[in-house]
Amino acid sequence: MLVLLFNYKIRAFNQVSKRLFGCIFLVAALWSHFLNAQTNVQLETLKIQGVEGAVAQNVSGFLQPFLKRRFSVADHAIARKDVESALQAFGYYNSKIELTLTDHQQTLQVDIAVQERLKWNAIDIDVLMRSEADPFIDELVLNVPIKLDDPVRHDLYQKTKAQLESALLARGYFDFRWIDSQLRVNKKRQQASVVLRIEAGVRYRFGGIVMNTDVKAKTYIRQLAPFQYNAFYQADLLSDFNLSLNATPYFSAIKVYPLLKERENGLVPIRVDVYEKPANSYEVGGGYSTDLGARGRFKWSKPWVSEQGHFIESNLSLSEQQQDITASYTIPVSNPNDDVWRVLGGYQFQDQVTDNVETKIWNIQLQRQWLTDDDWVRTAFIKREHQTTQRGVAVDNLWPEKTEMLLPGVSYAKKHSKGGALPYWGNEQLFSVEVASKALISSTSLVKVNWKNAWLRSYKARHLFFARVDLGAIIADEIEAVPFNMRFFAGGDQSIRGFAYQSVAPRDEQGELLGGKYMVTTAAEYNYQFLPNWRAAVFIDAGAVDNKALSDWSVGGGFGIRYITPIGPIRLDHAWGLSKASKSTRLSIVIGPEI
Repeated sequence: MLVLLFNYKIRAFNQVSKRLFGCIFLVAALWSHFLNAQTNVQLETLKIQGVEGAVAQNVSGFLQPFLKRRFSVADHAIARKDVESALQAFGYYNSKIELTLTDHQQTLQVDIAVQERLKWNAIDIDVLMRSEADPFIDELVLNVPIKLDDPVRHDLYQKTKAQLESALLARGYFDFRWIDSQLRVNKKRQQASVVLRIEAGVRYRFGGIVMNTDVKAKTYIRQLAPFQYNAFYQADLLSDFNLSLNATPYFSAIKVYPLLKERENGLVPIRVDVYEKPANSYEVGGGYSTDLGARGRFKWSKPWVSEQGHFIESNLSLSEQQQDITASYTIPVSNPNDDVWRVLGGYQFQDQVTDNVETKIWNIQLQRQWLTDDDWVRTAFIKREHQTTQRGVAVDNLWPEKTEMLLPGVSYAKKHSKGGALPYWGNEQLFSVEVASKALISSTSLVKVNWKNAWLRSYKARHLFFARVDLGAIIADEIEAVPFNMRFFAGGDQSIRGFAYQSVAPRDEQGELLGGKYMVTTAAEYNYQFLPNWRAAVFIDAGAVDNKALSDWSVGGGFGIRYITPIGPIRLDHAWGLSKASKSTRLSIVIGPEI
């Protein structure tokens, strides 16, 4: 009996044990599944409260590495330090930070209570010069990005250091070294200060010019250098040197740079790597303008006609209403860009560019071009021109069929701009005068004067302002005898927008354009950059052409869009003629900078 009872208890115990183990196994499995599910939860979003703008963006940037993965317990401390660093970068050194996981651990909520923002209470910047002071560096130190009593910003501190280093390198202080650079913060006193001390060392001077090969244009390369041996080094002069070499017809690629490893005795050699163009170069291009329609272009150039660097260029330009072919032979004197003799010849055909007038022009001219002491490009010329004119309706004495002109003259041009193909600052000036006399071949006697001035300015990168004035006058006894292509007309993409190309001028009784003796055109334009490659523009143009007093003014205005490309802005404008009874409207497309 005792044995049977014992066996029964054992069997009962075994049954309870099996049930208990089954329950434990089930609970363990469920718990494991729960843990795995929790482990696979990823942090998807950030919710930042208490700050906004650039500060909130900086906090978000610091926390980006935590997204798209599980946010662990250990991550809380790391994330808190990252938020502190993000806030301190903007001067918030005493802030309360709370991190909370919400939305089933998929959102990290960051609650920030910022205290008073630290300001710069002391700025000590000292550039120690070995010899005389450098006014450029002194001016830079006075105008660094960080200012007394401004809020603390770490990025401006780093920018200040970078500006000082860049300026020293650009001015030839290649051996400079930092003695001290500190951003000091006293949280208890709510104070921050900067100490920057640099030893500039010796300022290097330009050494000799070293070339990569024995190039033909070696003499011109040395003549184009905008610096003298032993002059103080300036990096911007190397940029000017590179641009001058690139403007010559001889080279396909250019690189100018200092040989810093070879500097000694206060001199740094300048290396010039140039690659010559082939014996014959060809260029093909095209485009479109609302003035002349679709356009194609072909250019042939031969850079070395002789050992002295003479060169030939020929251009063919074809559009729907105008065809041009020109050729030039250039003889450098000392500078192949600005000191040359040039012989030019060309032919132009205009098919109803102005109303229903057809013109053919042949010309040949001799030019002498050189720079003045004030950097004006002066061009003296004598031009022989033959023109035939034909129009659909004959008007007696107003449209001579043929004219012969011998035109000596001179022009002065100057252009300065900053920004390359996308200028943000610039001035452009042009003055020209040409004369003709019946006593010397010409069909009529006259004096023609042109003056043009354009300005381009920017403000805080986003704002661009452009203005232009163009004046012209012809002094002649009989304006009717002046060749058609020498008369003044206005209107078009580069003149008065809102009016057709060359449509603004005096007209005869039949309403046909005659052209004028006097001209004034002006333009004012404002551009705002609203995206990295996009600008919006508003503008107003005005002008008048007449044979007496300039009283009948034409005014056009409108808006446009600018798409910025590496070769310059593509300018699309919609303009209205605002001064006429029958309002005209024009869409214009121009590729290239304002200056």
